[in-house]
Amino acid sequence: MLEVIEKMPVKDTTINSAMAYENYGDYYALFVGKYMGHSIYRSLLQFDLPVISSQGIIEKVELLLYITRNDKAAFQKDFEIYRITEKFDENRINYASKPAFDKELYKTFTIKDEINTYIKIDITKLFSDWYCGKYPNHGLLIKAVDEDRRGLVGFYSKDTQGGIFAPKLQIYLDCHLDKDPISTMQIAEKNKRTTEEYYKLGNHSFENGDYAAAFENYKKALADHHPNAAYTPKLYFRTVLALEKMGRYDEALEIITQGLKLYPDFTDLVFIQGSLLCKQGKTTLAIKLLHQCMKMGEAPLHMNCMAGVESYRALHLLSQIYYELDDYEEAYHYCLKALHTNPRYMEPLYTMVKILSGKQRDIGDIKAKIESFLGTNLDGRDYMILGDIFFTEEKYTVAYAYFSKAEVFIKNHEKILYGKGMCQLCLKQYNEAYKYFEEIRDGEIYEEAVYRRALCKILSGQMDQAVQALGVLRNPENNHKRMVYYVLKDLLDEKTVMPIADDKKESEEFLEIVFTLLDILIQAASPEVFEKSLQLLNLIEHDEVLLRLAKLYYKHRFYNMAYQEFLRSIKIFDKIDLEGLAMMKRALEKIK
Repeated sequence: MLEVIEKMPVKDTTINSAMAYENYGDYYALFVGKYMGHSIYRSLLQFDLPVISSQGIIEKVELLLYITRNDKAAFQKDFEIYRITEKFDENRINYASKPAFDKELYKTFTIKDEINTYIKIDITKLFSDWYCGKYPNHGLLIKAVDEDRRGLVGFYSKDTQGGIFAPKLQIYLDCHLDKDPISTMQIAEKNKRTTEEYYKLGNHSFENGDYAAAFENYKKALADHHPNAAYTPKLYFRTVLALEKMGRYDEALEIITQGLKLYPDFTDLVFIQGSLLCKQGKTTLAIKLLHQCMKMGEAPLHMNCMAGVESYRALHLLSQIYYELDDYEEAYHYCLKALHTNPRYMEPLYTMVKILSGKQRDIGDIKAKIESFLGTNLDGRDYMILGDIFFTEEKYTVAYAYFSKAEVFIKNHEKILYGKGMCQLCLKQYNEAYKYFEEIRDGEIYEEAVYRRALCKILSGQMDQAVQALGVLRNPENNHKRMVYYVLKDLLDEKTVMPIADDKKESEEFLEIVFTLLDILIQAASPEVFEKSLQLLNLIEHDEVLLRLAKLYYKHRFYNMAYQEFLRSIKIFDKIDLEGLAMMKRALEKIK
């Protein structure tokens, strides 16, 4: 008679090279393999050995792991199992203190495209060595065969909710039955993708914020596209947007030129062309193109990608151009025209606050003027909009008051709590800010709220509590961002830090994270703390750091500092772009 004994692990955890001192003992998942360019994951498991009847013979022992994540599913991933040779505490172990393991390979197994299913791994020999007393049972280690190759796989751990789909050890006992052969996995050949599939893959990457991957897929789609296909105009438009997101304006303009040869009535492309030329400081040509958009009118339906490019969006962009030219009257005129064309389009109100502030208008007058465009009976949504408008203009006390008014109408709204928290953070009231971020327990901005909680603790010098806050976010996707926050904590705590990335390719993955953080710190930290935080730029290897820093200073109206950093970028890295040159010119004019 066949008997199956099933055991749950007494210990299971993951260790992560990128977070060498992080413990994952209570985490819901186990990870194995390499994630992005830095993180090597390994998993450790230990099972108690059962008491087996003297009449029972161990026929087979299988380790069952439920696959909940499988990156790069199109490729085969090979993993190894080794015997751990020393005790480990699952609630304290980390990559830096990882236990030793025997170099004898016990088992290899392969995962390709499996997901949401158990994989079974025969570990009969390892179990027998433990059970017979040949080696003490300290558990097993799972690692990728090639830890330099990207391809992360995740399994549920014993700490998953309710223990459902937790790892299992199944021990088959029998005196007579022969082993069933273990079936081998069949590897399907990769199918050649169609142009439309590349387009859809690009869209998926774009929506996830991976603009480089989006562009690569769009480029493959463009290489073999058919001009008459329904999606092709949108393919051109999306390709341009991806390049714009990456700051590759010249390439984007080349794609626009190609697209307009095929589709001369494509108003949306002309609008983006004007927007890009504006960023490059070619304002005269940009103004001409925006007026051209309004003459062209709305593009044909199959080319219609962005509403309002022939009307209110073009008018608003004109207002922004004239604002940058310090022509406040003309800028205000186009704001009014944009609002008249579409009263529900709120972007002109942001520009109007800048214009009125630039004209040194009293804050009470500015508030009254902006409120008048929203009507007489303002509600919670209106006050949220006003809060965001004045926060963007760095009027934090005014913004906080508006968010508080919104709260009268809408209780416990995560965006109101986040807005109030950000206002207090930028007012340097870190403990008050923390309370608002702590009230956000779920939702789409929960993760950002956790990072803001950690930042509040870092800026108030409570470093241990900052570590606790960061410990909440332990998915692989959070590794790079958490690493940057940990490094910031150590910098401000006067600790020695190691480089975040050693070359430009690796640094690309951190550049946006670092500058997003600096964008907050320039508002929320004291000048001394912000100066210290700039050491983050010394820990990545990238020739755009000074150019990006100059643009950050320019955004926050530190024109003299912006100009100096533009000069340093040119001198040290020989790095400047047309947008930077335009900003540099305007900064010099404002300094004078």
